[in-house]
Amino acid sequence: MGGWKAGTIRGLRLAILLALLAAAVYLLLPRPELLDFQGQSRAFYDRHGRLLRLSLAADQRYRLRIPLDRVAPVLREATLLYEDRNFYAHPGVDVPALFRACYSTYLVGERPIGASTISMQVARLRWNLHTRTIAGKLLQIGRALQLSRHYGKDELFAAYLNLACYGRNIEGIEAASRIYFDKAAAELTLPEALTLCVIPQNPVQRNPTTAAGFARLKIARDQLFQRWLEEHPEDAQQRVFFQLPLAIRPLEQLPFTAPHFVTELDRQLPPLQGGAVPTTLDSALQQRIERHLAAYIARRRPEGIENGAVAVLNHETMELEALVGSADFWNERIEGQVNGVSAKRSPGSTLKPFIYGLALDQQLIHPLSLLKDAPRRYGGFTPENFDQRFLGPVFARDALIGSRNVPAVYLQAQLTRPTLYDFLRTAGVQGLREEGHYGLALGLGGAELSMEELLRLYALLPNGGRLRPLRKVSSDLPPEEGPALLSPEACYLLLDILSSNPAPTGVSLSGQLQQGPEIAWKTGTSFAFRDAWAIGISGPYVIAVWCGNFNGVGNPALVGRPAAGPLLFEIFRDLGQGKGWRATAGLQPGLLNLERVAVCADSGDLPGRFCPRTRESWFIPGVSPIRVCGIHRAIPVVVESGLRACWERPGETRRQVFEFWPSDLQQIFRQAGIGLKSPPAFEADCELDEASSSGAAPVILSPVQGLSYSLRSERLAQERIPFSATVDGDVRQLYWFVDEAFVGQVAAGETFFWCPQSGDFGVQVVDDHGRGAGRNLRVGLVRDRAELVQ
Repeated sequence: MGGWKAGTIRGLRLAILLALLAAAVYLLLPRPELLDFQGQSRAFYDRHGRLLRLSLAADQRYRLRIPLDRVAPVLREATLLYEDRNFYAHPGVDVPALFRACYSTYLVGERPIGASTISMQVARLRWNLHTRTIAGKLLQIGRALQLSRHYGKDELFAAYLNLACYGRNIEGIEAASRIYFDKAAAELTLPEALTLCVIPQNPVQRNPTTAAGFARLKIARDQLFQRWLEEHPEDAQQRVFFQLPLAIRPLEQLPFTAPHFVTELDRQLPPLQGGAVPTTLDSALQQRIERHLAAYIARRRPEGIENGAVAVLNHETMELEALVGSADFWNERIEGQVNGVSAKRSPGSTLKPFIYGLALDQQLIHPLSLLKDAPRRYGGFTPENFDQRFLGPVFARDALIGSRNVPAVYLQAQLTRPTLYDFLRTAGVQGLREEGHYGLALGLGGAELSMEELLRLYALLPNGGRLRPLRKVSSDLPPEEGPALLSPEACYLLLDILSSNPAPTGVSLSGQLQQGPEIAWKTGTSFAFRDAWAIGISGPYVIAVWCGNFNGVGNPALVGRPAAGPLLFEIFRDLGQGKGWRATAGLQPGLLNLERVAVCADSGDLPGRFCPRTRESWFIPGVSPIRVCGIHRAIPVVVESGLRACWERPGETRRQVFEFWPSDLQQIFRQAGIGLKSPPAFEADCELDEASSSGAAPVILSPVQGLSYSLRSERLAQERIPFSATVDGDVRQLYWFVDEAFVGQVAAGETFFWCPQSGDFGVQVVDDHGRGAGRNLRVGLVRDRAELVQ
């Protein structure tokens, strides 16, 4: 009897203490943070909602916050049924249940009975409370009342579902649902929901990924199902589903898709930002690209091609749909965890289309403009072609398709604002040094770009020259419009030209015909064969392929067309077979400022009266250069001697058409064994002014305009400065002058070497027809090699 009275007194004291504690908590404690006190995982999803990767929060737990309305109703109801049936009725503490627990635990001395409400469990989880002691339980009650004062029931219920432990280091219903069942919490079935409901009560003993844990979990789940049927007898037919085995995925089998893409995106996001990240990636397409790259590298490995990267950009949405940063992410030997898509590499010749695009817009060329593939010197820079040969006259479209270096450098040198450097800066290429650092080597791979930057540049072409940012995170908003860097007309012409680029050797030509997609593509090879590139456009995609080694080791097999080109075509054929893709589909020439005009088939200029044949070319009216062909000229020839007459003499002369090619091209023709119908020499008694009445004046190639020549004073007697010029096809001799003083003569096409002095000079050249040209020359003397370098 005395023991009963003592227990009663203790119970009354506890009740009074609880009442005082409740009053103090309710009145004094401030509103606490409910969920923001802890970090979240990041769940990266592909464009179709498939999980790519679930990252750990900062405290090494898997945790994804989710609002209450995105939890399946069956799970919400089952959780309340299992944990706290009166949750929406009590003030945060279930007083009758609490007294029953006190009576059983402290008065009768039976086994401890839990009386924790959902609010109390949120308090325990929020403040990491130890609640097995009276003091801990009182603190838990106080915190629960504090939460109940400041938060509504739905907020507290949502907090519980986000804070509860579901085994190992998994917290929150969304993380548990994604990990165990590969689905959102909103999509859980009744068996899945009841399975998850019973885990938080004993997450260690009911670990669903171990045999013993799942056995205990199943018993608890089946018991809960019996209670569920008391409330929902209509669900009795689902009993059969509870007898089937559940496919539960352990943590070790979480997806690790597109590791380079996800890792890069994870670094780019704000460091404390967690939650769902809907990406632009298509995991099915990603896996196809990975298989293509792995199989291709396996085939080419005997040639020393052991690594590569591929990225697929949808230029219509500017979304990256696939990104494979290396041939094998886990291969340490090839440094597989380096992301070849974001790494800066020399682009080789992949920038050449933009040189031609700028030249088209700056009135320098049209597709059939005749360019010179002949030796040129720009100060200390003498560009060479990849094959170390010169073709002579070459049309602009053929020079671009053939990736000739010399014509590209010539055009780059002619560009005014914007220059190629300005173009790249405006396009957002990062890490560029000052323009003078690159000089004219910029268009040949002198600067380093990433594959992402190249994709963005090439997306200009199907997008009509408009720059748009590349996107990795999915958005319902249309692509952001940036500045126009090229005209739509130049973009169409470039795509039209690059579509004529033949498939690489060993690849069927059907890809450039009706059976497969039409591909506008360009290749690039960096210095010392370190990087092989191929970038193509067809249908909605821009696809880039890189082959090489992350350690920078060169390999003669790493040439753009044969090394990277076949993989590019293989991918395009797989994606576009039978879809009728074209590279120019988004640009209709009929809606652009473009016209087809006849040009001389030999020179690309408007046909003169003596042009023997013509062909059609695209022109941009008001922009493309207009010039009448001067290659084919009719001149009077003396019938008896075959010499060129100074003027026509009826009965003695007849008009004949000859080809007047510049001297540098004539030399290349001769080296190639090509015979030209060159004009004959003038009669001996022709006056100079009569002979110079037609034809082109010389063009000085050296000395270079604006270049200062520095010579060593101790070797001045041995130093020479080369004078050279191209001349019209009928010139035989050149006469060189310095400050109007004659210094020497050479045959057309030959170089004269002048013994220099220090100072400023005027250099003039006159051909044997009296046509001349001039430019200024500055010569400085230095004392030693160190001063020369400076």
